[in-house]
Amino acid sequence: MALILLSGLPGTGKTTFARALGGRMEFAHVESDAIRRGLAVEPTYSPRESGLVFDRVEAEARRALTEGRHALIDATNLTNRDRRRFVRLANETDAQLIGVRFTAPEAVVRERLAGPRDGHSQADMRVYRKMQSRPQPFPFPAIVVDTRWGLEPAIALVLRLINDQPS
Repeated sequence: MALILLSGLPGTGKTTFARALGGRMEFAHVESDAIRRGLAVEPTYSPRESGLVFDRVEAEARRALTEGRHALIDATNLTNRDRRRFVRLANETDAQLIGVRFTAPEAVVRERLAGPRDGHSQADMRVYRKMQSRPQPFPFPAIVVDTRWGLEPAIALVLRLINDQPS
């Protein structure tokens, strides 16, 4: 089983990728924005609220992995500190960890965030700018996806990494 850990600024295509991958394989799609919206109609993004959100994200991913299912974490996960709990979870559950970092030019993101969003995210350019300086490289090999281009090569690579993994 695999833990697929997505990372990227708002508007870079994490949820779009997750949905496209979901059409090709089964996994528990654990989306932090959906969980946050379930906890608070008007999210505050306070440290306390974020702590509750990510405790739930971790718990849902852990449940899927312990049931022998793949899990995908759909959240910004911009820093190694943000990712630490999920790296530990993969180690604890003996899951294959696949990191996928999303990127897109700011002009593309601006266009995406200017229109209506399909999904739970409420991020706009103000949020993007606030987070823009936070991304850190993964401390382990990761797939980097520039979402100006098609997602199929990255989807194919994730599927290959999972399918080539010994059971």
